[in-house]
Amino acid sequence: MIPQPSIAECDRILTAPGSVLEMEDKVIHGRRVRTWKHLPPTFRSFFLSNLQSYSDRPFLSSPLPVARPYRSGQFNASSSASTQDFRETVTFGEVLQMSLRLAAWMRTRGIGVGSKVVIGGRNCTGWTVTFVAIHLIGGVAVCLNAWLPREQLVYAIKMIQPSLVLLDEDRAEILGPYQHVRETGLPAMFCWSETSSLPNLTTVLHTPSESVRDILRGDGLETLGPESDAVIFFSSGTSGFPKAVLSTQRMALSNLWSGLVAPSRAALRAGLQPPPLPNPFHPQRTVLLSIPLFHVTGCLSWLMRAFFAGSKMVLMRRWDVKEAVRLIEAERVTVIGGVPAVVSSILQSPDLPKDLTFDTVFYGGAPPSKQMAAEVKTRWPKAGLVQGYGLTETNAYVCSVAGADYIARPDSTGPPVPICDILVVDPDTRKPLAVGQTGLLLVRGPQVMKCYHGDEDATRRAVDDEGWLDTGDAGCVDEDGFLYIKDRLKDIIIRGGENIPSSEVENVIYSHSSIAEAAAIPLPHPILGEVVGVVVSLRQGRGQGEDKNATEQSIISHARRNLPRYAVPEMVLIYHELALPRNVNGKIVKKDLKLMAVEEWERRQSSISSSVQEGQVAMRAKL
Repeated sequence: MIPQPSIAECDRILTAPGSVLEMEDKVIHGRRVRTWKHLPPTFRSFFLSNLQSYSDRPFLSSPLPVARPYRSGQFNASSSASTQDFRETVTFGEVLQMSLRLAAWMRTRGIGVGSKVVIGGRNCTGWTVTFVAIHLIGGVAVCLNAWLPREQLVYAIKMIQPSLVLLDEDRAEILGPYQHVRETGLPAMFCWSETSSLPNLTTVLHTPSESVRDILRGDGLETLGPESDAVIFFSSGTSGFPKAVLSTQRMALSNLWSGLVAPSRAALRAGLQPPPLPNPFHPQRTVLLSIPLFHVTGCLSWLMRAFFAGSKMVLMRRWDVKEAVRLIEAERVTVIGGVPAVVSSILQSPDLPKDLTFDTVFYGGAPPSKQMAAEVKTRWPKAGLVQGYGLTETNAYVCSVAGADYIARPDSTGPPVPICDILVVDPDTRKPLAVGQTGLLLVRGPQVMKCYHGDEDATRRAVDDEGWLDTGDAGCVDEDGFLYIKDRLKDIIIRGGENIPSSEVENVIYSHSSIAEAAAIPLPHPILGEVVGVVVSLRQGRGQGEDKNATEQSIISHARRNLPRYAVPEMVLIYHELALPRNVNGKIVKKDLKLMAVEEWERRQSSISSSVQEGQVAMRAKL
């Protein structure tokens, strides 16, 4: 029997000279890093190559504006529509033509290499066309969080100081009143679809232009290269205002090649050949995009992968599990994923046909439960399973794992990709920790952001002189180099000096058959400092009728059998909505849950104190 190759041996094979994943050393911004040698140099070259290669394939199935009837000619829309919304289908070639026309129009407004252009909108054809058009002329795509309230949208745009703002009809309605108010300091704003709130670009997108030839030739783009600024994403933090993360072409595009690593490693470890690069002769896959394009995962991990593989993307206006299941059936979706909550919701949906299966299930962006890998493989045994770890500041992938390695280590995010280094250190001294010890995770590599735009102090605090990024995550590494994310460092619950990663508590709670979602949070304690509290939602149909054990006490009893005494929850709140509150990227917003839980905890403590006092009074009366 041939021994299984180690991760290091797999990486040596995959990155050998002449291979697709060959690496080379470069000095970039004064730091020596390992880079992907054959990575596309710019978004422009990548888009032109792939949009032309897959020209005739359907590319986007996208929702049209809400409550606006289908009009022939808008984005070459198809006339089929569901009762939920009107949808359009466009090909790769149609996206290219619309992007070229929009790019030519932007060029007439002086937009070029390094110009910042804000994109504000939901997942739709217009968003994708705008993103491509910006890059065709070397601009910097600023991916605005579309769900921010008006004041924060204005703040974010003014912070970036872009040359232009392009919006969907909903954002146009929100920001349109500012168009002619000089003191706001906002630049010119346009809408890519029909609206009365702002000037619209529907004619631009559908009218042939002679200037398109100049865009295809690349006139005026001589300075565009791998180290040119490319994208700004806003960090998706669950509290406070997000920072603007600026990255170069190389930094953002590195995720394309990094995404090839996990499936290739899994194949080699199983004694197989790595999968070939996608090409126009391969059957087309259909992917459900359930997370926002303005998020680094939605854009760089999902949309860019669709460009790369020639996949059809089924876009959703916002996450809704019933609509997701409807689209999965109607569009014959073969790939699902996003954050773990998306996969969990689909797994648990009673509407999903029992015999339906998928080619690939991929998730990242938040820690999955330890049980998820087994649940996915039990339900869809032939589906490829991939898990990844990364941040907005790392342009997605840092680590990834697939296949048998993930099944064997379901709580790991895998080893780092070959271009990336990771280090676990003591959060106070920054000294490296031994294998298996939990500490602060640092990351270094060519995919780490350039800076927080307009915030030098925050950049210096995040990235040191040697290029190490402080992730803010607590984790450990095993003897084979696999990373285990334990929690956000600030979310560690410290009970009487014992460090309790909330993810360890959550994994045990998830193993209760009635639990759909769980969030462990700290509760204040006068002596111990903090104790463990948990907020849960129940699986549909559980906790009543068929399963009467889903009570606070039964969940605590379950935890007591599987956790150290100090990690057992003191209180469990059952959240009676279908899902715990989340931000637009699908991450549980613990700060909201903490407010609710602490209020209930303090009410209970006050009640206990009152009861004790009443008992003491009664006892003295008897005496």
